[in-house]
Amino acid sequence: MTNTQDGQKLIKALEDRFTCKRYDPNGHVSDEDFNLILESARLSPSSFGFEPWKLLVIEDKGLVDEIRAQAWGAKKNADRTVVILARRGVDAKSQWVQHICHDVEGMDDEGTAAKLDKFAGFQRDEIRVAESARTLFDWAGKQTYIALGNMITMAAVLGVDATPVEGFNLNKLEELLVGRGLYNPNDWGVSVLAQFGVHDPTHRMSPKTRRPMDEVVDWVK
Repeated sequence: MTNTQDGQKLIKALEDRFTCKRYDPNGHVSDEDFNLILESARLSPSSFGFEPWKLLVIEDKGLVDEIRAQAWGAKKNADRTVVILARRGVDAKSQWVQHICHDVEGMDDEGTAAKLDKFAGFQRDEIRVAESARTLFDWAGKQTYIALGNMITMAAVLGVDATPVEGFNLNKLEELLVGRGLYNPNDWGVSVLAQFGVHDPTHRMSPKTRRPMDEVVDWVK
């Protein structure tokens, strides 16, 4: 199969993909498929390679119901529910970036110092997100959407139905999850949710509508 054929196969999966509104209560996403979805998130690119995300895979069905009570966008009967957290305070002075540079990338002190000097200037002077804890968190949250996009795309390739979920009460959802001891709120915050499963066969899928290419793309020559 040529690269173009691979590309067409992906486009077909994206054409067929839809945001599932109703799941089959008996539907199941295999461990093999779900691990591929998680791996697509793990391998996602991020700014400076700092991976400011964590995935909470919620297998406790009772907790899923409690999450749904605070997340109006979450769907009943989804087989797999994932809460995507964004890292707080990711800047050149944070322990997180030291961990990534030394423990993940295996950089020496000199290389780390050069990278973090560039990173500090990037955040401070170029994209100007070093102004507050909120702007830093919002920047990290943008990175999580790259991972989310890859998860949704992988699910489409595998024929797994998916629902990205932004509809939730942030304060109440975080109170629930922190109350369960699932993360330290000083280090992490909820960014977005994703659900996966098998759609209810009575769930009618509307034809996909998107703006035409000439409205989406401007060619600058």
